[in-house]
Amino acid sequence: MTMIDNQGRVFGRVNLVDAAVIAFIVVLIPIGYATYLLFRPARPAIESVTRVEVTREERRVAGGMPLTAKLKVRGSGFNPLLRARIGGLEAMGFVFENPNSADVLVGIVPPGRHDLILYDGIHEVARAREAVEVVNISAPRVRAFGWLTRLSPADAPNLKPGFASEAQAPNAFEIVTVGPAQPARARIGSDAQVADILLEGQAERAAEILVRCDYPSTESCRISGEDLTPLPMMASLPGGYYFQIEEVAPATEPVRAIVRVQLDGPLPITVGDRDAVLGSRAAEVTGVAGSTVTLRLGADQSRDGWRYRGRLLAPGSRFEFSTDRYAGGGRIMSVTVETAADR
Repeated sequence: MTMIDNQGRVFGRVNLVDAAVIAFIVVLIPIGYATYLLFRPARPAIESVTRVEVTREERRVAGGMPLTAKLKVRGSGFNPLLRARIGGLEAMGFVFENPNSADVLVGIVPPGRHDLILYDGIHEVARAREAVEVVNISAPRVRAFGWLTRLSPADAPNLKPGFASEAQAPNAFEIVTVGPAQPARARIGSDAQVADILLEGQAERAAEILVRCDYPSTESCRISGEDLTPLPMMASLPGGYYFQIEEVAPATEPVRAIVRVQLDGPLPITVGDRDAVLGSRAAEVTGVAGSTVTLRLGADQSRDGWRYRGRLLAPGSRFEFSTDRYAGGGRIMSVTVETAADR
């Protein structure tokens, strides 16, 4: 039998063209496999996990969510489509830098040691066992006074004392006292000359809130990555809320104090007048004798003495007082802090 017959078949069975195609495919198989081995994505591998400093920009991106740590992850085979988990909790973000380096942004994670796990879709592709250690450190809280602003008119009535955005970030903030809803405004200008611009279709409410500083700060306080100086400043809170902070005070309840003030000049002061600040610490007039006024107010203890609204309460120091009818002040004559028996 000849190899190719007069009908062009190989060994009398396979057409010559078909045989050429089959031979070509056979040659392509090892070439294709070699190409796959050469260009297939490398399986991610974690070599080291190091805690690094969280930047202000990253806290801003967090949008008020508690960003507790940033991890620098080094290894191989990383790609932008990976996601990370800390133990059983989803990380806030996986920031791809290059195939050998990435950052993992960590939210609230229980204390202890946790695995860092990388996923490609739903499949686990890399794990560093007990690479993340979380220490139970609580960030400090401050008492902030200002305006819950940029509210929708429908949402504004729902904000009441005790309201907290627990679902987004437990204990991030809590409303202590809140005033009535009114049209929202934006203030422009400086202390010497300001103007309030009406924000159409938005509402705001004066409020006193307890707000947690950005974790893990223990010696200073930033809110949403922003320093609390200078004031006022706008802070973003979990849940999409905005709070314009005008004043701050310690988170602890103020202590009641009796302050006698010698006024600079005559004012239409009457017993029962209250300083124009929200909350129970506001100074209230309890007595008027000529140009001497007695006030009962909430004082905060500091390293250099008692303070009211951030100002030192000491004989001879300046005291400012204002209501919706007048504004004035004078020199402090005496300060008496109430004891438990006095209350």
